This record gives sequence, C-alpha cells and structure tokens, in this order.
Amino acid sequence: MMFGFVTQFFLRALLPAVAVTVSITAEEVGCFDPVTSPFNKNDWLYCQKISSDDHEVFMYYTPLEDTVLLGFHALKNTEGWTALGINGNGGMKGATFITVREDGGDWIAEDRHAMDYVMPALDDQQDVRLLFAKQENGQTAWGVVIPQNSCDSDGNDYEILDRMTTMLWAVGSSHTFATHTARGQFQANLMQAPKELPSTDELPYFEILMPNVTIKMGEGGTDPTNPYICSYYDLAEIGQSSGFAPEETLHVTRLSAVLSPETKEHVHHMILYACSTDGFSYNGTKHLTVIPECVSMPADCREMKWPWAVGGRDSIFPEKVGLPIGGAMNRFLVLQVHYYNPTLKEGMKDNSGVRVYYTTELLEQEAGVMEFVGGVNSFQQPPLPAGEKSVSISFTTPSECTRNVWDRPLNILGVLHHMHTYGTYMEISVVRDGVNLGNLRPESHYDFRHQSMDEPVPAIRQLWPGDQVTQTCVYDTTNAPGSFVEFGDTTQQEMCYTPIYYYPRQTDADSFGSLIPWLNSSWCLEPATSEEFQSSNSSLCAQTMYENVPLFYRFDKEGELTFDLLTACSGGNEFQDLFYEFPDLCPTCRVTANCTHDDVALHAQNLCATLCNEVNGLSLYPDMNRTKPYQYGNWGCSPTYYHEPYVPDAPVCQARGNANIDFIQLNGIALLDIPNDTLVEANSESTACRKAVIVATCILSVGATLFLSVM
Repeated sequence: MMFGFVTQFFLRALLPAVAVTVSITAEEVGCFDPVTSPFNKNDWLYCQKISSDDHEVFMYYTPLEDTVLLGFHALKNTEGWTALGINGNGGMKGATFITVREDGGDWIAEDRHAMDYVMPALDDQQDVRLLFAKQENGQTAWGVVIPQNSCDSDGNDYEILDRMTTMLWAVGSSHTFATHTARGQFQANLMQAPKELPSTDELPYFEILMPNVTIKMGEGGTDPTNPYICSYYDLAEIGQSSGFAPEETLHVTRLSAVLSPETKEHVHHMILYACSTDGFSYNGTKHLTVIPECVSMPADCREMKWPWAVGGRDSIFPEKVGLPIGGAMNRFLVLQVHYYNPTLKEGMKDNSGVRVYYTTELLEQEAGVMEFVGGVNSFQQPPLPAGEKSVSISFTTPSECTRNVWDRPLNILGVLHHMHTYGTYMEISVVRDGVNLGNLRPESHYDFRHQSMDEPVPAIRQLWPGDQVTQTCVYDTTNAPGSFVEFGDTTQQEMCYTPIYYYPRQTDADSFGSLIPWLNSSWCLEPATSEEFQSSNSSLCAQTMYENVPLFYRFDKEGELTFDLLTACSGGNEFQDLFYEFPDLCPTCRVTANCTHDDVALHAQNLCATLCNEVNGLSLYPDMNRTKPYQYGNWGCSPTYYHEPYVPDAPVCQARGNANIDFIQLNGIALLDIPNDTLVEANSESTACRKAVIVATCILSVGATLFLSVM
C-alpha cells in the first residue's frame, strides 16, 4: 500500500450508530482507491472530489451526533500546510479555516479565521482536534474532529447544519503558515452524502446575452464608472429558433450566468425582468433593442426573474418546481447589467448574460422572487454618517402584514445578500409566534466580491403567514469620503437588499420595502403661521399644501416648480396629469374650475387629517390626541406606515460537540489528544489510551478496549 498508511482497525467498529453502507456517486470516483488513498469507505461515510487542477484533492467526512470527522487528501504537489475552510459566501472574508501543518516535528491542527483578504488568524478558542496527519512524496492526508456548533466566543466558527454551504481549500509551499500557493472553493453539505448536480445534457435552453454592448455610461447617466445598460428580448423571436410558441408559458428549471472572458471583471450584477404586457413596442423597441442608460427599469418591466451578483452560482430549482416566464401577457424580457469601470477603460464590448434551461411541460409548483428592500435610494433610508466603524439600519415587515398577504407557507430555496463596498454584515431574522428563530442565512462577514445565493438554515426552510421578518444591514464608513454615504444605485453609494427564491409563487405579495414617512410630522402637529389660515384654526400642514403643492408632495426636488392648490384646482386641463397622480387633491369644485380660497383651504385641512393619520400615525392640529409619529413604512404592507415592531432577542447559541478539550464524546466514543508518532498498545484492562498523533480514538466496551491507527 502506497503512502505509508496502515489501517489496523476499521473506524466503523467504533461508530455503531451510523450507517455502514454508502452509495458512491460519480464525484467519488477515486476517493477510496486502495492503492492511492489512506481512507477506507468502510471507515469514512462520505467522500467528495474537489475540483483542482494540480493537486487532486478529496474531502472525507462523517457526521456524528454532535461532531463531524473531517478528512483531507491531496494526491500530489503538496509540500507544506494544507487547509479546509467553511464560509458564508465563497470568499475569505468571514471564513473559518482548519489548517494542518508540521511544527517542530509534531503535526498540529489549528482553528483560524479571516475577516478580510489577509492571513487567517488563530482563534482564541481552538475547536479542532487532530486525528492523524501524514505527508509523503507530495501527498498529504489528515483527519480532524470538529464540533457541529462550537459557540466560539468571538463568533468565528460557522455552525455545521444540514444545508449546502460554501467550503474552501488551500495549500502552502512550506509548513510555516503563510500565503497559499493554490486555493479553490466548492459546495458541500457535511451532514449528508454528496449530491450530484442534475445533468444539463438533455435540457433545452436558450441564452439571453447583451448584444455586444459598449461598456459606457449612456446619456442621462450620472456616474461614468457605474453604467447601467439594458436590452430587450422578445420570446417570440427566441421561440422561433428554440421551438416554442410566442404565447407559450415556460417553466425555467435552471439559470446559469454567462460571462464574457474579456469583460467579466467589470460585470457587477445582472437582473432579468419580465414585462407585463404583450405585443408592446415601447416607441419602436424590438428584440435586442438596447437602452444605453437604465438605472431605472421601464415601468412595465419590474417582475424580477433572475438576480445575479459577483460570485453567484447557478440557480437550480427542485424537480417539480419551475420559474414561469413567457405567456400571452409576458412575452418580453429585459436584462439589466450594472458594470463597474473605476478606471474608465474604453472600447470594452460585452456579451454577458444568462443561459435559461426550461421545459414546456408545466411543473406542479411555480417559483417566484421575493424581495426585502431595506434601502436602495434616498426615499427609503437617510444617508449613513461617514467615519463610523459600525453603523446599522433595520427594516421590519410585521406579522400583521405577512398574515394578510401570504395565503400559505412559503418554501425558501435561496437567499442572496446584496450591499455595496461599505457593507460588512447582513441578516434576515424571523420571529414566529413571539419567538426569534434566528438568521435565515448565516454569513458572518459580507463580501462584496462574493455574493452567492445560499440555502436557508434548516429551522427556517419555510416562511409562514404571520412571521415577522427583520432585515439588518451593517456598514463600515470609516474610509468614506465626505460626511455621509447616500443610498443609491452606484457602487460608491450603498444598498440593503435581499432577493429570495421561493415557492409557491404569491401574485403581487412578495416584495417589501422600507419607506421613510414622507410627510413632515411637524406640519401635522403645529398651527398655521399665516394669518389667513390661523383665523380658521388650521394646521401648518394645510397651509403648506395650499401654498406650495410641489414642495408638499416632494415631486420637485430642485424647487423650480411652484404653484398653489387654488391654482391647481381651478386650472382645468392644465393640471390633468397631476390629478391622475393625486385624484383626491382637490374638492369637487375642480370639475367646474370655480373653486374659492375657502373651499380649497378647508379641503386641505381635511386631506391633511387623512394623510397625517395614514402616513405619520398622528392626529391633526388642533387635535393633539396622537403625537408619537410612525418611524417608517413598508410598501408591501397595508397599512403602509406603522410603529416599529418589537424584535425579541436572538436565540442563545447552543453548543453541540466540544473539540477544545482533551476528551471528546462522539456517540459514546472518547477521543484523546495524542501528540506523538507511536502506535497505541492495547490493554483490555485499561480505561485510557496512551498518546500518539496518528492513533486518535479509543472506546471502552464490555471487557475489551478497541484502538485505531489510521496511519
């Protein structure tokens, strides 16, 4: 047997509580080769081959009651330290690493973490125990045990849950821990056998790609480093070559980003939207028509179908679930691409987009995209102060809202966190029946470069009607120029945004967004200042509305447009567009255009009473019964504005497994720290195992003690 491994006892002899038989998938080919591998499939429950060009890496793992045995094997080109990591998004930020290396002639395993793209630091609380380690002729293998939930005192370790998560691997050139020489990422569920992704070989697909657009800000744009470009796509045109009819509804089963090699580093995010009407031309707009500047989407194209950001992976729907596109009323799609070009490089052409796998045989369930929008513009959030190490915002969708808009429990498929460069942390907490269930998707440190859509935690695989959902975003603005950071579309501004794939789809009940109450509370609570309004005991609200309609409704930010309410109500057709937007703005005298000052002033006072109640939760002067204003609103709820709901404290961490002490209980198995390189002597009358690095476990049974050597 190569590599100097000698297995004297099977690990399965020590693990009576776990299954013996394992179904080996295609990814596991070579995992348990008796010539090259020190790992035996009877000893290790699961194996997963990791994609790597030069090292032929395999990961082995066995989930136990409250711990996990984790093994690593690189078949070639390893001469120094090696590591496996667990992460919330795919990058180094916030990742926890298990590094194994030789130090002073002894093999050691270290629990490390990285909060940025810097060398991972040692955790103050070490939560890993080495089982064995060996390096010979360019090959490296080791095994460790880690707790399923360490409750690390600094929050550095991820809880191991029954969910697919991002893992990392890395190797170094020496045993002095330093910068890696190779690394990679992969997906794994350490509580289940590896799953093969469904094959796409037989699936029909079409591609929606930007038509060789120039990466350049279009006319009307405000930031040349952040161009937003859109293109239209007519499913009638696509269907001619793909074999489906223009009016046919398709169910999408998988979505894969397609990135142009030459420009992929400039593609920040892409969003595919469906348009709501059929046969439109948008003033001559046709298939592959480009909108050179489209920070704001066309009004009829707002139904999100596919969000993707840097670091995102394929979106794959369950077997009987499809994402609907097309149909008689949804023939057109729009792809919006946000490019980031900080150096203003010229002449770049892009053909990035999405590959859409689909079926014309409609599936049992339809998926949708839910949005929690804590802030993407100045109407939703005030600016963040600059120079702050940690500044946070929160946005809650109350239980009364979800109880009214969801008609059944919703199955959550994937959750994406999206902020910009100042963002450091995001969470979506769920409160059910007064109990905080915790975070929908764990990510200890947000990474702008790696924005993946990940599975929810097992405890919140569904959202129920009546759930209270709170989105929290945290930012570090210490390096921000100026005195504040605004919310907006450019990379230099900020966002707090979470799209979620789910099913079954809820029509018009799956988007929730923070709103700042637009009406000035002081206008509701204070008396008018003008004598002619004071005489009628009117409010400042009524006076402001009467004197300057654009100022009151905030639709003229530049202050260039000014007219009073009497002029509007007596102006006839000149103000017809205004009345479409605000149908209750004037009294009935508007129809005959003969309104008087008293008519309009009284109407303004009555209208303010309604607005102050609905928008601010206030009574109107001179009524002072309610003087505490609403903090914020939610555009997906009715009523829209409300007082901030109470959010109970998050659940206290419950440790499962304890790897930072000498003895570790694994389903009744005592694991010892064994720091040297000699085999354990069996002693049926002893209740302890003598120390050895590669001999890691002993178990006491009736009248006998079993020992294991894995190297």
